[in-house]
Formats: sequence, structure tokens, C-alpha cells
Amino acid sequence: MFIPQPGNPALDYVADFCRHVAQDQIPIVIPYKPLPGKPQNECFSIIPEQVIAEGGKQLIGWAIWETAGLYIEAEFHTVWQDPQGNLIDLTPRPYHFETILFLPDPSREYRGRQVNNIRRPLVDDLDVTRFLHLATRRFEILNKGDLADQHGELSLPPRVVRDYRKIEKEVMQLQHRLIRRYE
Repeated sequence: MFIPQPGNPALDYVADFCRHVAQDQIPIVIPYKPLPGKPQNECFSIIPEQVIAEGGKQLIGWAIWETAGLYIEAEFHTVWQDPQGNLIDLTPRPYHFETILFLPDPSREYRGRQVNNIRRPLVDDLDVTRFLHLATRRFEILNKGDLADQHGELSLPPRVVRDYRKIEKEVMQLQHRLIRRYE
């Protein structure tokens, strides 16, 4: 279990961020064991299926990610609590890792709509600030109106595609600058 210790500057920012996201909750390091053959990033369909098939229950909260000391973010997520009480992340992702940092959030429930990530910069850098702003803008474009209820591949109107491509181009430019600056 991950428990940030007060006074440890290397972890204080994680604990502070987690308190901001889900007050009175403690982040937990849990194993990542993706189910083969399941779609990537579709936790809210995969976990209820697992509960029906194997028992246990669904636990809603946030996956906590950090990008190279530049920013930290919380991704709305759900994991499986097996019948013995163990938490496991079963959702396939494009990358493989051994564990994730999961922050339970009993105050939240999934309502079939996309939820934007919560992000905080870790450095005072205008490019990072702009990058995080564009991440929010990208979410807004892809989840405007009825799009918020759609999952998987989206079909966007031409004007939205044009706006989205402009944002993606700037995001890529920012990523390249940030990689050069911070690697």
C-alpha cells in the first residue's frame, strides 16, 4: 500500500494532489493484470462484466499518473475488488506496467458519461500550462453534447475535426519542446 509520509518532499505533492481529488482517501498501489481480448481503456464495461463472471465488486476512483516530473493527473477509473478483497486493475492499456496508483473515491459514481482528468502542473513552465489547457480543450471537443455519451471510435463533424486537428498539432509541438527541455 502506498501511504505518502508527511515531510517527505518526494511524496508530499502526490498526497496533496490526492487530497484535492478525493478528500479523506488514501492512494493504494495495486497490481495491473489486464484481461486478454478486452478493449483498451474501457474499464467501465470490463469491470462490471468481471463482477458478474467472478464475483467481487467494482470500486470507483482515480488512476494517478505522473508525466516525467512535469504534471500529475487523476484519470476517472474503476478496478475490480475480487471476492477475497484484493484490488486489481484489469483494464488493458497501450502500455504495460506492473502496478498502478489507485485512489478510491466513494463519493463518485459512473453515469455512462466521460469524465475529464484532473491535472496539476509540477513545474512552473508556460508550455506545461498550455499543454494541460489543451488537454482540457481536447476533452471538451470530444465530449460536447451527445459525444459525452459515446464510447470507442467517434464520428466527428468536419468543423470539429478541423478544430481538433489544430489542437493535436499544437499538442505535438509542445510535447517535442518539453521532451527536449526536460530529458
